[in-house]
Amino acid sequence: MRCTHFQTHLKESGFTLLEAIVALTLLGLALIPMISFVSESASQLARVADNNERSFAVKAAVALLDPINPMENPQGEETIGKDLTVRWSSDITIPPNDGPQFGTGLAAFRVGFYNVRVSLIRDTDTWFEFDLRKIGYQRINSNPLFGG
Repeated sequence: MRCTHFQTHLKESGFTLLEAIVALTLLGLALIPMISFVSESASQLARVADNNERSFAVKAAVALLDPINPMENPQGEETIGKDLTVRWSSDITIPPNDGPQFGTGLAAFRVGFYNVRVSLIRDTDTWFEFDLRKIGYQRINSNPLFGG
């Protein structure tokens, strides 16, 4: 009688192989959406970090190019930091005036409008590019009566 009680007790404790397989399958099905969510969150975080880095790079490039006159410096290259190079080239969108434009407030200047293509280069590869619109100018009239 002791043997049957001992055998019954062993059968009641623990899981059968089928129960273990079903439990692992259910656990796996429950984990798939969670793993997918974590993976998608990590890729979104990487995209946000890249966009943030690009935003800082654009701000730095615009600050560098702000004082540059595309009529005098239509193209060039400057290094920012240790691994970022800003390269630009300008194309005329509206040609400069030929002579003084009286009545405009800019009679002593030639003024033209330019599209400036800016390339941001990381190490030796082009990281990304963007366009700026800038005004190019050149003094054409030096009149001693007006302090020129």
